[in-house]
Amino acid sequence: MTAAFGYDPAKARLVREEFTFALGGVRCKAEGRALSDGSILVFYDPQMTLARLACCVAHEVQHQKYARVRRAFEAEGENGPLHRIFAAFTPERLAERGGVSDYSNEHWQAWRAAEPPRLFEDERTRGGSEPINETLAEVAKALYNFGPEARIDPLWRALYELILREWARLEG
Repeated sequence: MTAAFGYDPAKARLVREEFTFALGGVRCKAEGRALSDGSILVFYDPQMTLARLACCVAHEVQHQKYARVRRAFEAEGENGPLHRIFAAFTPERLAERGGVSDYSNEHWQAWRAAEPPRLFEDERTRGGSEPINETLAEVAKALYNFGPEARIDPLWRALYELILREWARLEG
């Protein structure tokens, strides 16, 4: 299934364990997790349909694609090409739009820093949540679910498409 999202199937595993995390003071059960080594875990649930599994994989793969572009963005200078490509996606514009789903909106509400998050920053360290990263992952999930007709805010769709393009370029 990961291959259908352009990601290496060897980097995905179905595991028989449970993972929980806190969001807005509530304990949540995760369906999947993107790890820092580039792998993806999907937590086994016998009730999970193939459609739900695919949504989970789309979401987690997007986290990995975002992370790859983030590493390249961080590695270049402030005047580098990725900085120019993504310059229009300011913290204010992204925060003004908020999330694209209940889940991503919960991440925006959980943000604790005084200023809005910046694209490609370590959101969790500064603000305790990952509203940008989670919103992009929810865009991937929505596009899988509803196809190109999905009603997604044009700013988020444009950012998602740019990240996909740059990820593909970086992966060669």
